[in-house]
Parts: sequence; C-alpha cells; structure tokens
Amino acid sequence: MADLPFGFTVRVPASWYEFDVWRAGRTGDLARLVDARVRAAPALAPHRAVLLKVLREIADLAARHGAVFGAAMTDHLEDVGTVLATLMVLHTEGLPGANTVEEIAAGIVAIPSAPGTPTWRSVEIVELDAGRAVRVTGIESGELESVVTQTLIPVPGGHGVLDLVLTSPHLSLAEPMLDLFDAISATLAWSDPQGE
Repeated sequence: MADLPFGFTVRVPASWYEFDVWRAGRTGDLARLVDARVRAAPALAPHRAVLLKVLREIADLAARHGAVFGAAMTDHLEDVGTVLATLMVLHTEGLPGANTVEEIAAGIVAIPSAPGTPTWRSVEIVELDAGRAVRVTGIESGELESVVTQTLIPVPGGHGVLDLVLTSPHLSLAEPMLDLFDAISATLAWSDPQGE
C-alpha cells in the first residue's frame, strides 16, 4: 500500500486478485498473481494472456485515479460468461473542517430511479465495525453504465477520508453485486501503518 499515516485492511473473496496499485505498474506482480492462479487452476492456462491484460488495464485505471489499493474479480459463471468487478481504495484529504459523515453525505446528491434510464443513486449513513460511513449505491453512467457502491469513511485521527469504490459493468447482476459490494465494504478495519 501507499505510504499512509494510517493502515487499513479490507477482505475480498479468495477468487479475486488483490494488488498494490503502485507495484502493479512497476513490477511483475500481476504476472506472478496470474501465474500462481494458473498453477492452482490449470484450466485457466489458455486465458492467461487475457487475464493479465484485464488486470493491467484495471491496475492502470486504479493508478490514474490515485488508488492506494486495488482488487479485481474475473470469475466465469456458466450462464453469464466472465463476470468482472473491481475494488479501488482511494484516500483524499476531504474538505477542510467538513469530514464528518453528515457533511460528506450532505455533499452527495441522491438520484431517484426514473423511467427510460437505469441510472439511480441512493445515499445513506451506515454503521460499520470500522465506524460510521456514508454508503452510496446505484447505477452510474460514465464511459459505460456500471453498478457502483462507494463507502466513504473518515479516517481516525483526522487523516482525511477513505473511499472504497466497487464497480461492475453487469447491470443484469445489480442486486447480487450490490450485496457482494456491501459485504466487502463491511470488512474494512483500521490497523497501524504497517498493516499489523
């Protein structure tokens, strides 16, 4: 993880690929991750190049957004095909004197669902083991429409805001994706800067 004045952990399912965003673009970490997965599941061998390409694209996107941690799912489901989802953990300073969950929530606009568009966004304050947080869920439009969950939580000690951003392009799986994203976000825990 990046050099931060605090530590955190977040757990993803065992099938996900976890990577340090800084190292992913500068070392052979991603290739080693894929090779280890191929050794464990030889049926993936014909897909190695595609898996590595997808992970490099995800890591590059995470780096461009300033993420401090990343993870990706590239699971194959029988009736769906390859299902993609990503996790990016971002750290921002937030707004001076405006980093309470109430202030963060007040700055995000909810969008009700409407006929003719899949886009919607809900904003709520949730209680996690790591503390109170703002949970933003919905279908967002961008380069492509995506299922999105953001969990914004003030970092203890006044060190800004941590933002867990989980996305998937599979709108037909919105409900199970949102359930999965909620479960992953709930695993956030604080640690010392060395991750102990």
